[in-house]
Amino acid sequence: MTVKSDKKGKTEKSKKARPWVFDPSAFQPLPRAGFLRRHVIDPARSLAKYALYALVFSYPVLLVSLGVLFGGLVFWTSLVGSVIVIGLIIKKAGYARNFETWGVGNKRILGLFITFGITLAFFYSFIHLQQWFLPIFGGVLVVALLFGVRFSGR
Repeated sequence: MTVKSDKKGKTEKSKKARPWVFDPSAFQPLPRAGFLRRHVIDPARSLAKYALYALVFSYPVLLVSLGVLFGGLVFWTSLVGSVIVIGLIIKKAGYARNFETWGVGNKRILGLFITFGITLAFFYSFIHLQQWFLPIFGGVLVVALLFGVRFSGR
């Protein structure tokens, strides 16, 4: 009895110690797919993949074209609507947990609005300030650089 128990202990150890031992059931063929899967579901998935690629690459062009043709109101509502749809898809698909720790924060959101205002002022000044545009904007950039250097060195 001691010999059998020793052999049994050795085989259990050897199975745990050898990573090259494989399970032959992994190489068994799966059952054949049915008619619906072969002729409807698989081609539809392939077509959906290409449609998704086309949508991803045409989305920026379509969004900007909507803005040019119909104005800013259509552009911004389309952009906000698509962000909401993307957020819902991410949440319903279960990927929202991947973004829980990003923590955008109020300072970054406020910075985003301030940056939008500066950009708007930049383009607005092209139209109305004309020759005063470059000196004023250069001064604003120098002041921003000085504040940035002063307060970023911790």
